[in-house]
Amino acid sequence: MDGPWVHRYVERILDAGLVPYLHAIGDSPENALWKIETLAAASRGGADTLVLCDTNGGSLPWEIEDLTRIVRTSIEGPIGIHCHDDGGCAVANTIVAVRAGARHVQGTINGYGERCGNANLCVVLPQLEINVGRKCMEPENLDQLFDLSRFVAEVANLAQDEHMAFVGRSAFAHKGGIHTSAVRRAVDSYQHIDPALVGNKTRIVVSELAGRASLQSKAEELGISTGDGSQYVEVLKRIKELEARGFSFEAAGASVAMMLERHTPDYKPPFELIDYTAVVEHREKRGMVTEATVKMRVGEEVLHTAAEGNGPVNALDRALRKALLPAFPQIEHFNLVDYKVRILDGGNATGATTRVLVDTQNATSRWSTVGASTNIIEASWLALADSLEYGLVVDRRN
Repeated sequence: MDGPWVHRYVERILDAGLVPYLHAIGDSPENALWKIETLAAASRGGADTLVLCDTNGGSLPWEIEDLTRIVRTSIEGPIGIHCHDDGGCAVANTIVAVRAGARHVQGTINGYGERCGNANLCVVLPQLEINVGRKCMEPENLDQLFDLSRFVAEVANLAQDEHMAFVGRSAFAHKGGIHTSAVRRAVDSYQHIDPALVGNKTRIVVSELAGRASLQSKAEELGISTGDGSQYVEVLKRIKELEARGFSFEAAGASVAMMLERHTPDYKPPFELIDYTAVVEHREKRGMVTEATVKMRVGEEVLHTAAEGNGPVNALDRALRKALLPAFPQIEHFNLVDYKVRILDGGNATGATTRVLVDTQNATSRWSTVGASTNIIEASWLALADSLEYGLVVDRRN
């Protein structure tokens, strides 16, 4: 291999001290130089950007860094990077490529892509902007990342990964009592950035590990006035009792909010259950028929309503809403968007304790509630009732 172009590349690589890293491009120095010349030919032919592609997603960060630095040293013009996540390194590979000289980044929102996906721009962008100090967008746009991630997930009809860095709801969540107490004193010890920079926020997760600081932070997060805080002891006791019975409040912040609300002075619930019935029958020529009746108190009035549904939970939900709609027309916009059931002690077969999580949303927010019981209808009712009561309380406060 000879020619002026070879000597040009060799001189640049020697001057940069990169000869030991040529293996990042080819299995021999000769093959590496041929590949560099191929990229240079594309540049001479009018290519705007030379994008280095880790198509099989198997490269490691130091390999990508060496490769990018050698190409950047050898060839004039913009260098780009395109990483797949088959080895779980797409984000890291993209960031080190930028540090090594790449100025063009390819990736996807939420990392969606073939096989294991592509570099996740919801992580790459804030890393480059905040931690690497590379300008990627106008500063006022970075805080839209949280909403953008959810918009793309909705369009793609895929469940949002709530544990995703930066934009997941759990990215800045705090659970243990000691942990939460420390966050109140030195938040930087437990949060690597201010979550507001990417449109996210701190979230306090309440569980059997919670302490007074957890409940106090949760109340502040939800805008609940707790007076002198004396009710925390009773709420903590109640949480631990319910979790021993199968409840889990980590993903059901609205149910925690309702416990706090119910322990505040002068709280008046928008409605109170008196009793309910759910009946499932198979009738000749009609097939399955489900009907529910609900008796409840709204203010001074006792209401008794009935509704049919495509199952006992749906029938209860319809009967409940039928009773409440005249007094609270806003619940027409409370939409159940997810209903999850988990069996906790499968050894008891159909008599097992069942946990139900319900996600509800309106035009401005989304909230989650929980119920648990050996009777799936009771578990569902507890979650549904909490959901509607929480929505009405927040609406009343606003």
